Amino acid sequence: MGKIDIKQMCVVCRLWSAQILKSVVFGILKTLFFATIVIIQIGWGSLSSEVMAFDLNMLGLRGGISDHRNEEGFNQYEGFATWNLPWSWGLSSNWSLTTYIEANAGMLTGGGDSAFVGSIGPGLYFSGFKDRISILMGINPTVISKHTFGDEDLGGPAQFTSHIGIDINFVRHCAIGYRFQHMSNFVFYDSNPGLNLHMIEIGYRF
Repeated sequence: MGKIDIKQMCVVCRLWSAQILKSVVFGILKTLFFATIVIIQIGWGSLSSEVMAFDLNMLGLRGGISDHRNEEGFNQYEGFATWNLPWSWGLSSNWSLTTYIEANAGMLTGGGDSAFVGSIGPGLYFSGFKDRISILMGINPTVISKHTFGDEDLGGPAQFTSHIGIDINFVRHCAIGYRFQHMSNFVFYDSNPGLNLHMIEIGYRF
């Protein structure tokens, strides 16, 4: 019998494990995404047209810069819209929890290159102090029109963007906010450096 090459077996096992993890993670995320769409359609379909007319929550602009984890520096600029979903819960006399969906479209630049970036996905926000403060979090399936920016390769066009942030309403209908967001492809591609962005936003709240 020939000797077993332990090192080669370890490499094969790592590659095999990575492929399984990639398939499982992407399958779960894809299932969650389509399940969210179905739930939203069912929920919206049960609402009256009068409620639907007031579903739009905010329209605004957002922009920001990356941190120093990448080989290239990145900037992102986008317009966004959010809609309240029909599920919300009162947590106390001052705080409530609301579900929402947001859509974003804009431009991602880095390394002398630029690309379209768009995303849509569900989230949650906690509102308190008579809706003057909102803490938001969510995850959005994301698409970018190109994935190479100078020396940085983000892997491919399909990405996922998770975020957490805070909005403050100083005056009626006007909100300013900060969000930290992380974009990656969940090892769906060979290259997955990830991209962290610090974003500032201003919006009109309906």
